Amino acid sequence: MINYAVSLGSFTYFMTDEVADALRKSKFSRVELAFLAYTIDDERSHKSYQLTRDMIKKGEIISSSVHLPFCTWDENISWDVAALDENVRREVVKRMKKIIRDNAAIMAPNATLHGSLEPPQEKHQQHIDQCRRSIEELLPLAQEMGFAINVEYLPRTCIGNTADELQQIVSGFDSEHVGICLDVNHVADKYNELPDIIETLSSRIKTCHICDYDGIDETHWFPTQGIIDWQKVMAKLRNIKHDVTLIYETPYQLYDTGRKRYADPIFALKEMEKCTYILENCDTILPAIQNFEIP
Repeated sequence: MINYAVSLGSFTYFMTDEVADALRKSKFSRVELAFLAYTIDDERSHKSYQLTRDMIKKGEIISSSVHLPFCTWDENISWDVAALDENVRREVVKRMKKIIRDNAAIMAPNATLHGSLEPPQEKHQQHIDQCRRSIEELLPLAQEMGFAINVEYLPRTCIGNTADELQQIVSGFDSEHVGICLDVNHVADKYNELPDIIETLSSRIKTCHICDYDGIDETHWFPTQGIIDWQKVMAKLRNIKHDVTLIYETPYQLYDTGRKRYADPIFALKEMEKCTYILENCDTILPAIQNFEIP
């Protein structure tokens, strides 16, 4: 079964009064929380946590997935689980465990994990080995708390930028607690292969980051604004035997750099509601649009 969620990373990473109000007024209940917000200790972070926890307790939202940190606001702190320096990697895993435990009240059944930063291709195998070591060390916590570590399909020179590499990363781990988050716009110029990629990885796909793009690099457009064949993609996703959560990672494309302002979350969520209706009915809506003649 397919269900839909909204990534808080699409807004400001933080749960703010404005985002919370928009979510309450929207048709969405599931969210992917951004744990990057809790890598800092300040008033904004504390308010985000309290607001999120209260909304979960009231049943206003469901924590469906959390995105574990991969970048940082502090250049002295790494979140690279595939760091080649073993001391750094161990510290990252220790930090990951702490942020998960510290935020247990808002934890979700899925946790999105970036496999690496952007190492050169010739060092991928070394980084894959390090990533697997980190997953192995995080696995007991995932089993204890009942969540899945979903390694994200990443772009450019990150590890896990092909189906083969992702399979290599997750192979040998139990599929209940180690899965895949397929970001559909991270396949870049392999967009024609996306339906086949979904089929290849289907047994491990637990979540998808949903957005559209130009076929070159990640743009995070709203679905149907780019080149993805959504009829084929949705058909493959519907064929997956287990539940899959499609997580919108889109509205920050509307960020106003001049005024340093994000899009109105009410508007953004309404656009995602429209996209959901189109994706759920893409077999009839998209051919109708294609065959429509402008008078």
